[in-house]
Amino acid sequence: MTPRVLVVAGEASGDHHGGRLLSEMTRLCPDLECFAAGGPALEKAGARIVVPMERLNVIGFFEVVSRLPQITRAYRTLLDTVQKNGIGAAILIDFPDFNLLLARALKRRGVRVYYYVSPQLWAWRKGRVRTIRRLVDHMFVIFPFEADFYRDHGVPVTYAGHPLLDSPFPDLSEKEALRREMLGEGEYPVVALAPGSRKGEVGRLYPRMLAAYALLRKRIPTIRALVPESPSLPESLYREREVSAGFTAGEPGSPVRVRGRFREVISAADCALVASGTATLETGLAGTPMVVVYALNEGTYRIARALVKVPAIGMVNLVSGRTVVPELIQEEASPERMAEEILRILEEPGRSESLRRDLSGLREIMGAPGASERIARRILDLAGFDCGPVSSSHP
Repeated sequence: MTPRVLVVAGEASGDHHGGRLLSEMTRLCPDLECFAAGGPALEKAGARIVVPMERLNVIGFFEVVSRLPQITRAYRTLLDTVQKNGIGAAILIDFPDFNLLLARALKRRGVRVYYYVSPQLWAWRKGRVRTIRRLVDHMFVIFPFEADFYRDHGVPVTYAGHPLLDSPFPDLSEKEALRREMLGEGEYPVVALAPGSRKGEVGRLYPRMLAAYALLRKRIPTIRALVPESPSLPESLYREREVSAGFTAGEPGSPVRVRGRFREVISAADCALVASGTATLETGLAGTPMVVVYALNEGTYRIARALVKVPAIGMVNLVSGRTVVPELIQEEASPERMAEEILRILEEPGRSESLRRDLSGLREIMGAPGASERIARRILDLAGFDCGPVSSSHP
């Protein structure tokens, strides 16, 4: 019988992690068929996309309510796909509000549920661990402290390292080549503007980042901006906000957008403004000094502030156990404050070097490469798929 699996990723980082995982699973189990909610990374890895990620990619209570009919249709489509194709195992990646609801329905249908990239229960809504214990057959986490949390609560768990380390980062010797490729010849400071991968995030943060960049240009006229454009979002979303901020594509000093190459963009920059999320961790692993920024719908922010019980929002700071990079949240995430923090990195003696030294410890904390292969093997074993003989490692 052909092994079949459902993979559900609701946003860009989950799609990337899912793509890496599925590539390893199909290498180890060539007959595996995958049906997915996801984006370009999962599709490239061989998944049949039955729900495009854009239908689910939303954050915040009020934003979810406004798109509830669309989300409900996606939920029903996934359950129909499971039923029609005899799918016996599902891999749910992060995205807890949707995925835990889906897990309940999958368990009722006898589907084995594997959860990859834990919801941040240690930060808020710890009571959800009881739901996970009931609905999830096995949890796969990407930080060592998460494994301790789940073991303490009786949830079967595997920590296998972080998948961001599975592919190499450009090193310092490649930085200048990347800058020339993206910006042409010249000596100038470069700031990356990374407003996130969700439409709402870009809508809220990109105008503020552009305004901060305009302020930086008044102080440092030679500064240039690179923007890692999310492949899951339309180009017009960025262009319209640039025009509103007074920038015209192709004109000297206008931001240069690079689609789908976050790691290269962030590595080419001297510093970065980065929306809170997985992107901050990837920026930290690249060794690029950054300022973490975030802003939510005001109502959503008030709810989150009442529930979240952690000292920081940036994954770099949470993983490091201390404040390594500055964070600007909500009203603090103003163009003036963003520009001020970037100027500190660019102009204060030793500031950039100090941040790079602090960020260099991340790799040791996060373990060795190979997480995607280790998790793929474990899931295939737990699911009991008959894959025949497989190679032991990459060629």
